[in-house]
Amino acid sequence: MHLSARVEVGRILVVDDEATMRRLLEKLLKMEGYEVALASSGEQALGELFKHGADTVLLDMRMPGMSGLDVCRQIRNHPRSLHTPVVFITAVNDRELRRKGMEAGADDFLSKPFDEVELLARIRNSVRVKRYYDNIEQQKEQLEEAVRERTAALHDAIGRLTQIQVDLRASQEETIYRLSRAAEFRDDETGQHLQRMSRYCQIVARHIGLDEATCELLRIASPMHDVGKLGIPDRILLKPGRLTADEFTIMKGHAEIGYRILVGSDATPLKMAATIAHTHHEKWDGNGYPRGLKGEDIPLAGRIAAIADVFDALTSSRPYKPAWKLDDALQLMRMNRGTHFDPTLIDAFFAALPEILEIRERFVDEPEAPAPDVALQPSPAAQ
Repeated sequence: MHLSARVEVGRILVVDDEATMRRLLEKLLKMEGYEVALASSGEQALGELFKHGADTVLLDMRMPGMSGLDVCRQIRNHPRSLHTPVVFITAVNDRELRRKGMEAGADDFLSKPFDEVELLARIRNSVRVKRYYDNIEQQKEQLEEAVRERTAALHDAIGRLTQIQVDLRASQEETIYRLSRAAEFRDDETGQHLQRMSRYCQIVARHIGLDEATCELLRIASPMHDVGKLGIPDRILLKPGRLTADEFTIMKGHAEIGYRILVGSDATPLKMAATIAHTHHEKWDGNGYPRGLKGEDIPLAGRIAAIADVFDALTSSRPYKPAWKLDDALQLMRMNRGTHFDPTLIDAFFAALPEILEIRERFVDEPEAPAPDVALQPSPAAQ
């Protein structure tokens, strides 16, 4: 019965130190269907309000101990009763006291003795105000819950999308690496060559200040530099020793073949891979191939890959040559500064040499026989 009345009409907290006034208000309000709670002091009123709530507080302004003004202030400062209407009932018709009541947070005033019709009209209005704020709070909570649910769903969707992107990138990288390995297998080179060469590219790129995304892109794309060897006949590709002039002309075609294999893709790694495949045999002085590009006309990715590829070719053994001694290989790299290699990039290579050598040791090939002393001339693979 009380629960139904509270839902339909409201719950009123009557606060007055006079028992006669409390009983009078209780009887009047209950006749109208309100649920009524009584308190004889400010402390009792606050305890009742904060524990059970109310839709309106009828509050005597002058009480012993905690005054009505103090009670009103505490009601307004508590988050659970911030919007609970407070109606002062007082026998004192004092404008200054009413001003203080408004400052304390009162919503309305009634004078003793009060008119019953006016009292009930004021109570109805204050309960409507309380229900209005309750409805706003309920809608706010529902909206916040909906936002939390949507946010959680969005985070979940973002997480799934991120994982898909990670998986897709890993799949793209693996596809590039496996296709690169197919070309290297035909040339009797190892996957360690691809690991070393690609990381050399990444290190040099970092040392010239390229952003990390571009450095990583170079690492992913550069293993495709020799994919065009798939189109070179075995009699030339696998020939031990030096190639004839005609054979070398055919071998040089792998740069153009690799470019044609890779060009036309919208995937960023394959776009860069196409550039590297096409230009990693160009030389700074214009004496490279396939187009004889010179200086900065050679794309930066191709200039970086040229350094990484030649260094690894020199320091790795192949069926047609032993590995060069490290000091000899480095001396040749220095000698080709400004001819084969971009001077700025070769300087960055030597500045990064500790990192380069760490990668060389990390991705080492199978043990090989000691190399004999060699003249400082580039190997066929570095031409």
